[in-house]
Order: sequence, then structure tokens, then C-alpha cells
Amino acid sequence: MGSLNPAPSQQPHVPSPGVWCPAVTFFNHADDTVDHASQAKYFAHLADSGLNGLIVMGSNAEAFLLTREERYELIALARKTIGPDFPLMAGVGAHSTKQTLELAEDAHKAGANYLLVLPPAYFGKATSMNVVKRFFAEVAKKSPLPIVIYNFPGVTNGVDIDSETIFQIYEESKKSHPSGKSNIVGVKLTCGSVGKITRLAAQIPSSEFSTYGGQSDFLIGGLAAGSVGCVAAFANVFPTLTSKIYALYKEGKFDEALKLQQLAALAERPCKAGVASTKYAVAVFSARLAGVEGAEEKLAPRHPYEPVGEAVKASVKSIMKEAGDKEEELLKTWTDRVKGRLN
Repeated sequence: MGSLNPAPSQQPHVPSPGVWCPAVTFFNHADDTVDHASQAKYFAHLADSGLNGLIVMGSNAEAFLLTREERYELIALARKTIGPDFPLMAGVGAHSTKQTLELAEDAHKAGANYLLVLPPAYFGKATSMNVVKRFFAEVAKKSPLPIVIYNFPGVTNGVDIDSETIFQIYEESKKSHPSGKSNIVGVKLTCGSVGKITRLAAQIPSSEFSTYGGQSDFLIGGLAAGSVGCVAAFANVFPTLTSKIYALYKEGKFDEALKLQQLAALAERPCKAGVASTKYAVAVFSARLAGVEGAEEKLAPRHPYEPVGEAVKASVKSIMKEAGDKEEELLKTWTDRVKGRLN
């Protein structure tokens, strides 16, 4: 696989603070292919929404349902669409060290700046913390790009990396890497543990390691505990609202930030049900704003998984309506949102 794009701009070794969105994937279900045209419109919308970075090939992208070639093409499409300067992270989760490193090379060639890496966990009972440490040590040593650890027990057979293991992985990479810098530069905590955020913030400076909460409903709580931001599926649906919460908090406007956080936390409830409900919410709200036609059909999960039923559809529309109105308002009034991201 050769690179399809000019080289991306140089990014800091450690990924930027703020809100990152793990983008969903659009499909042409008639022939079971990825809908690149709709995907490009969606990537462009996200890049203009106030987000600090974009993630492709995460859990919400249904990465494990895509071929290696499809993964590569979507990373390359993202880079082509958002331009060379927008921070781009690529998920390279796989079942072995070799597979992960192959995907890492693909992501590098396609224009990613960082890698999001799940621990191997197909054999859950055999995946001890020693196995996890060995895996990340090997991947960090050979990876062409800096690595963000992805801790999501819900998709890794219950494997839950504790904060001490995360710290040890970071330290080992720092000691062994020729640059003297750790090639382990952050963690996404979809486990939802604010305690882990607190402990990691106490041990590693944010200039060397970005700790992200894995949902937006505790964005403020995570920031108060020492996180640098969040990676949230909810940001697919309301990227500007989520980004505004972060911006207000960093500006010291805590009451305004909390008011929006409460609105977002109530609206996020349908996203907790899984990828299918999140994708339906994207179809109702953000895909429409991105100019994607026929989004509901294109955002149905890839086979064999099923789209949501009528009860969930009604719930999404009802529960998320107020947040949807706020999203559209912010898109019109928060005119310096991209400048805010870059600063």
C-alpha cells in the first residue's frame, strides 16, 4: 500500500488536549462497501465543528468488521479530506503484535499522526497484565507513530488495564526508546474510571502523556481530576456542543460549562446502548448537518449486526432534541470554534 496523500504536517509528540471524535462509518449496504463520498462529507463536517482531533478506525467505526484495505482507505480519505494540519489518530486494534504492527505501518503511510491501540484479548483468561505489558513494549519499540493505549474492557473480553500497569508501560517505553521519550503518549479510558485519571495525572505530566476520558458525560469531572479531555462517541452526534463544554471549562466559565455538561449527559443516554443507536443518532442530527443524504440507511451497522428498532428511534429523537437544537445554535454563533481548537 502506497501513500495516497502528501505527508501530514508535523504534530507534537503528545496528542493535543481537548475533544477527539471517533468517527462512525458509512456503508453502501446493497453491495457491502464503504460509502466514501458520504464519509468525506462527514469528516469535513467534524473537522469544522470545533473538535481538537479526529479518530478513525476506533470501536464506533466498526473497525473489526472492515478489511485491512478498507481500514487503510478510510484513514487516507480522512487525511485527504481534513487536510495536512488537522490531528488524526488511527485505531490499529488487532489480535497479535504482528497484526497490530502491520496496521500501524498502514496508518503511517495513510497519513495518521498517532495510533490508538487496544490490548490483544481474544484469549481473555490468558491476557494477564504481563502479557499486556509485553505487547505494548514490543509495539511501542517498533511503531512508526506514537501510541495511545485504548482501555475498553467491554470489547476486550473484560481485560481492564489498571493505572499502575499503564504507568509501567509508559516508563518502560521511555527507558528503552532511542529518543529518550516514551512512544506511549496517552490513554483513552473507556472503562470510565476517574480514579485512574487522577492517579495517572499524579504520576505523569500532561506534557508527556495525554489522559482522555472515554465518554463525554464526565468530561468536566475528568478535567477536574487531571484529564486533558475526552474521546467520546457522543461527539459524533454533537461535536460542537461537546467541544464547547471543553472550551468553556478551559476559559474558567465553569457554570456555563456545567450547564452544557448536564444537557449533554442527559442527551448521551442513547449512545450508551451501543454503536447502532449512536449511528442512528448521527443520521438524525450531525449527518444531516454534514449534507449526507439517505444517512439512516448508510449508517446501519455492517452485517451481520442489526439496526435499531422503532422504540429506540423514538427515544433518540425525544431525548436528544434539546441537545440537537443547541448544536445548531452553536454552529451559528460560535464562529471562532476552529481558532479555539488550534489555540
